[in-house]
Amino acid sequence: MNKTAYSIQKTFFALGTVCTLTVFDGEMTNALDRAKARVMEIHNAMNAYDPNSEVSAINQNAGIGYVKVTYPTLRLIEASVACSEMTGGAYDITTRPLSDLWKTAIRLQSLPLAYSIDQARALTGYKDVLIDHAHSAVMLRRRGQQLDLGAIAKGYAADEVRRIFLDENVAQAIINLGGTVYNMGRSRRVGIRNPFGNTGDCFSYINVDEKAVVSSGVYEQGFEKDGVTYHHIIDPKTGYPSDSALAGVTLVGDNAAELDALATAVCVMPLPKAIALLRELHIEAIFVTKEHQVFTTQGINCHMNPERSATA
Repeated sequence: MNKTAYSIQKTFFALGTVCTLTVFDGEMTNALDRAKARVMEIHNAMNAYDPNSEVSAINQNAGIGYVKVTYPTLRLIEASVACSEMTGGAYDITTRPLSDLWKTAIRLQSLPLAYSIDQARALTGYKDVLIDHAHSAVMLRRRGQQLDLGAIAKGYAADEVRRIFLDENVAQAIINLGGTVYNMGRSRRVGIRNPFGNTGDCFSYINVDEKAVVSSGVYEQGFEKDGVTYHHIIDPKTGYPSDSALAGVTLVGDNAAELDALATAVCVMPLPKAIALLRELHIEAIFVTKEHQVFTTQGINCHMNPERSATA
């Protein structure tokens, strides 16, 4: 834990990223300890790659039976299914067979067999997520199906940290969980990730008050073959990496979990449909195309060539 006269900061690894929680209200060590503990609870319950997690238990019992889960896990799965409905399946928590296939492809720098893609795509379908609300239990309809909450868990964790901070009377803080940032209190600069630069490079910044800022894009993982770039954001309908015109997107709003899921969906959806959905939900956005063009929604103002700050 690092301490200055003006802030207390806790940094740790969870949810596949470096998490940094910074409080500006003085000796708020209890708030930081509670917040870290909650993030680790979410990590342990919702990590699809931990065989002891609740999500892994659901995956192990796919096509067999329901698995009782804690209420937060149930609610997040419900929210994920609702987001899938809202985005027409562009966001889908059952794409793990496809994601695993393409992670291997990226590591080996080699395309998967079309047959393997078809098999994995056949196991994808958010409508196969069955929820028993009365018994707080979840089941996947078919054997071989797998959940992965990785595209929403960081946002949910950020919302939970904010809830804990408010409960502890923390008014000024920055919650930074990798590409998910929640600013609490006074207006601060949040840097916008450059999709074409190195990790931590910002091409602009925005000023945000009490808002979440979430970024996603095709820059994290990928490889090029025969002039085509293959990346980690998969279109559930095709089984292949999204061929969207976007290189990256940043969303600004009140609910970090919702933004986290939608940021992935926007990279898959046709841009006009994505913009219409964001407008309906009152979410602001910055779009960066593969042609290096930058577009924003009406209520957002990018400042170019920023000083380095928290990067979404």
